[in-house]
Amino acid sequence: MESISLAEEERKTLLRAMKRETKPSRRLRMHIVLLAADGHSPTQIARTLYCSRTTVYAVVRRFLKEGEAAFSDRKKRGPRPKLSGEDHRRLETWVEEAQPGRYGWVRSRWSCRLLALQLFRERRVAVSRETIRRTLHRRGFVWRRVRPVPPPPDPEQKRQRLQAIRQLFQDLARGEGFFFQDETKVELNPRVGFAWMRKGQQQELPTPGTNRKLWISGVLHGGTGRLHWVVGPHKSSELFLQLLQELRGRYRCYRCLHLVLDNDNDGSHRSRRVQEYLEGCGGRIRLHFLPARCPEANPMEGVWWGLHEAVTRNHRCAELEELREWAEQYLSGREPFPPRLGRVHREVEGTPPEVPVSS
Repeated sequence: MESISLAEEERKTLLRAMKRETKPSRRLRMHIVLLAADGHSPTQIARTLYCSRTTVYAVVRRFLKEGEAAFSDRKKRGPRPKLSGEDHRRLETWVEEAQPGRYGWVRSRWSCRLLALQLFRERRVAVSRETIRRTLHRRGFVWRRVRPVPPPPDPEQKRQRLQAIRQLFQDLARGEGFFFQDETKVELNPRVGFAWMRKGQQQELPTPGTNRKLWISGVLHGGTGRLHWVVGPHKSSELFLQLLQELRGRYRCYRCLHLVLDNDNDGSHRSRRVQEYLEGCGGRIRLHFLPARCPEANPMEGVWWGLHEAVTRNHRCAELEELREWAEQYLSGREPFPPRLGRVHREVEGTPPEVPVSS
């Protein structure tokens, strides 16, 4: 802090003026100058007068520039500019509908400062970014993270795929089997869910230091509801091939096995090893993929939902093998699972046909 030097007569005059001053703000500034002239540090002055060090620095700096005028309050600024209804509408339009790049700004999102610049450029209204922030809050806007969403699906493609699966139901011949396939994972780190507990006493759920998990790949018979599954440490082509081999061995009476899967972009279902295996089967196993982002059309989702609700949510298994045994015990005890195929039929026109059960 720059030093202040006062002559003896100046100090006495300022001290008398401070004692006679009735306005607290002026008296505080005079007191700061007197203490600074006596050689006190900003920290000592702030502690003595119960003010901030920033105030001490500002008063001393202003006194050195303006002299006794520094004791007076600064003139108040004029009234804040008011935004009209059209200004409010433009702000809402920019935030909700437009991107800054459409107006020539090299920015990916709107900020308060950028909105103030855009408002001045287009409407010639000069306001601060704080004015923009207060206005947006009053208009119901908040500053928060965006939610990523996938691109919208093609409705025509979705309808065509579901129609093809429905047609497959209708044309299923004797000696052909129809199945739904999907994978899920069980983790040693439990899924957290609701539970009964005393009010004000939240239950504690022990979690492992290192999470471990297993993948379950299952297949559901579309007619009988029989469930078959294999377990592996990873979701991979190897696990999928084990399931195909299991399915192929159990249903030797079928000359063709139709398998409906969720995602046609899953690498474990589209790998070269899987393609070579299917070619080696001579067309006995055929894969049919559901539309993208349509898991509700796969009855396996209901099976996994029940598994997680009954077993993995809030579980207290200390070992992964214990959790695996518990999950397999649930699946074995609950089957057969009645396939719910109504979702596939509701997506296309017509009434649901009877699903033939191959013998």
